[in-house]
Amino acid sequence: MITLKLKLLFLILLIISAVTVTACISQALPSPTVATAPAMKTIRIAYLPIADYEPLYIAKEEGFFARQGIDVELVKVPSTAAALPLVLSGDIAVYSGPLKIGLVNAVAKGEHVRIVADKGSIAPGSCTGYALMVRKDLFDQGFVTNVSDLKGRKIAVRDSDYDLYRALAVGNLSRNDVDTVEMEFPTIIPAFKNGAIDAGLVAEPFLTLALNSGSAVILVPAQNFIPENPFPLYYGPAFLDKDPELGRRFMVAYLQGVRQYNEGKTERNLAILGNYTHLDRDLLNQTCWWLIAADGTVPKKPVREYLDWMYANKKISQNMSEDQLFDMSYVTYANGVLRNTTNTG
Repeated sequence: MITLKLKLLFLILLIISAVTVTACISQALPSPTVATAPAMKTIRIAYLPIADYEPLYIAKEEGFFARQGIDVELVKVPSTAAALPLVLSGDIAVYSGPLKIGLVNAVAKGEHVRIVADKGSIAPGSCTGYALMVRKDLFDQGFVTNVSDLKGRKIAVRDSDYDLYRALAVGNLSRNDVDTVEMEFPTIIPAFKNGAIDAGLVAEPFLTLALNSGSAVILVPAQNFIPENPFPLYYGPAFLDKDPELGRRFMVAYLQGVRQYNEGKTERNLAILGNYTHLDRDLLNQTCWWLIAADGTVPKKPVREYLDWMYANKKISQNMSEDQLFDMSYVTYANGVLRNTTNTG
C-alpha cells in the first residue's frame, strides 16, 4: 500500500515538473514575428489626365501602392516627350506613352530607360480610342471619304511621323502628298470647327469630344493602320539603377490597378477617373478605354516594325534589338507575387 502511494506521489511530482518546465520554455520563446509593411518611400510618376492612366490612379486610390510601401506623387506633364528629360535625370521614376524617336535615340546613347509593362494597345476588334479624323463637312459633302482624298489637304499631327506614315499608306499617300501642322489635341477640335485643318490624328478623350461636337468623323480607326501598337510603361534610372526592389514592388501594385481597371466602367472606376481627369462623367462613359494586358506583357512585333522604320528612314543611328529596349523581369516578378497571393488567399 505504501509502495502504491509512493508511486502515485512520484507520478504527480513528475507531472507538476513537466508543466512547470513547459511554462518556462513557453515564456522564454519569442513571440511569432508579425509581418510589417515596408518603410514608405515617395516616388514621382509622370501622367496625363486621360483614361489610359487609370490603373495608376486606381493603384493610388485603392491603397495598392501604399501596401507596397510606396507613396506616389503624380506629376502632370504636357506630353510624354516632356517627361523624358525628367526620367533621364532621375527626377521621375516612371512614365508612359507611345514609343518615340527621342526615347530610342536616348537609349542608343546609353541612357537607362526600359519598357517594363503594358499600359494599353490598339487591339484589333477593340473600341476606337485613336483615329485619323476628317472634318465632317468635307466627309458629308463627299470631298474626303477615303484616305486617298487627303492629297493636298492640311492634316494636324502631334509628334506622330510613324502613325501618319502608316495612316497615309492606307490611301497610297506619303507625307509629301499632304500639308502637316503640329498641333496639340485640345486645339484640334476648334481647328476642325473653323476650317483651319482638314484632318487630324486624334486620341481620346478628344476623339469623342470631336464626334460629339459634330466637327469631325472617323476616317480610319487606328486598328486599321497601327494594329497592336503598344503604349508601354517605362522605368528610368530611379528604379533600374538606384532601387530595383522598389521597382518590383511598384509593379505588383500597378498590375493590381490594371486588373481593377479591366473590370470596366464600374461606379468605383468612373469615380476615380473623374477625380483625376476632371472630365464629365457622361463623357468618360462614352470614351474608349484601352485594353491593357492583365499580366503586363507588351507585344514586341509592332515595336520591331517601328524600329525598322526609324532606321530605314534615318531617324535613329543604329537599329536596336528588342533586348535593348525591354526589361520584362518586373512583370515576371509581380505576376509571381500576385499568383501566390491568389493561391494562398
